[in-house]
Amino acid sequence: MPDRRGSQGDVDHEAIITSIAQEMHYPIPIVKRIYEEEFGRLQAIARVSDYLVLFASRRTRDLLLSARRQSSRATA
Repeated sequence: MPDRRGSQGDVDHEAIITSIAQEMHYPIPIVKRIYEEEFGRLQAIARVSDYLVLFASRRTRDLLLSARRQSSRATA
């Protein structure tokens, strides 16, 4: 992940990824891949980087929740 520093200083992305993985009950490598993809995508188009971590975290949770819902519908 390129420059992961925002205007708020150092951000511990690993702690955020771990927190999301524990909260959503997903393996860390899966959460890390999704988070890094979303962070990179948002960073590429962002004009202001203050809230990148928040938006990347929210989008990661949304994608994981969506995947869980689709998986449960497929097995029902």
